[in-house]
Amino acid sequence: MTTFDPLFRTRLDQYAPHFGEFFKLRFEDGILEVRMHTKDGPLRWGGGPHRQLIPLLQAIDHDEDVEVVIITGTGDTFNAAIDTDEYRGRGMLERWDNWNTGYDLTYRDQVREPMALLGLQVPVIAAINGPVLTHAELALLNDIVICSDTTVFSDGHWDGLGIVPGDGVHTVFRELLGHNRGRYFLYSGQVIDAREALALGLVGEVLPADQVLERAWQIAREWFMTKSRVQRRLARATLIQPWRELFVKEIAFGMAHECLGAAIGPPAPLSGPLREAFGIE
Repeated sequence: MTTFDPLFRTRLDQYAPHFGEFFKLRFEDGILEVRMHTKDGPLRWGGGPHRQLIPLLQAIDHDEDVEVVIITGTGDTFNAAIDTDEYRGRGMLERWDNWNTGYDLTYRDQVREPMALLGLQVPVIAAINGPVLTHAELALLNDIVICSDTTVFSDGHWDGLGIVPGDGVHTVFRELLGHNRGRYFLYSGQVIDAREALALGLVGEVLPADQVLERAWQIAREWFMTKSRVQRRLARATLIQPWRELFVKEIAFGMAHECLGAAIGPPAPLSGPLREAFGIE
């Protein structure tokens, strides 16, 4: 007779190897650190990490041993470089008129990715170790957001690529900066440094780069692991709910418009900080 585990769950030693190409996982005393990387150096964003992140977050959500998650980058950037060859190979710099680029990778994945992050049932701490030039939701849609003094925020959809900023940043920066300031930020290609980010309320603390991750672990241990499992999870559910409601309402709408615009006409020549992300001098 087969005996079934009455509680469906995942286990770190089983799922960690599947995601190691882009996400190194470190677990200690109920705290799981998710470090984004490319070949153990700064992350170069592309279809690989984009596609792997969703099932990784779902696996973490079903791991009953995980009580707090820390998300961080590698080296001196959080998410500030693009895998240029991979982007070109997928047609991301041309009209998004094929199934893989327009639907699977862009619309389908990006509608699910923020929801997978927000769907985690445990507190999430973002330890931002440097510039964030793409997918700012990975840094800003979390319970606690701290950053290094080397961090800058910029968004390249409109100013950099000439396409609709609809992959969630239209919601994130409107809510954090306010309606008028949020639109200004997205249209202008403005760069916000760490101190201004603190003053504007994007982050809770600014620290020297070599102290950010250590501080994140301290917060995890002292703010969260000192409370009961039930209190941690219910506090997370309560305080993250406004983001969940907004993304249920707005992420598909934004992505539909971004993909439609990119299907009608190709992105513009790269400009602004996004040129640096693509490694263009």
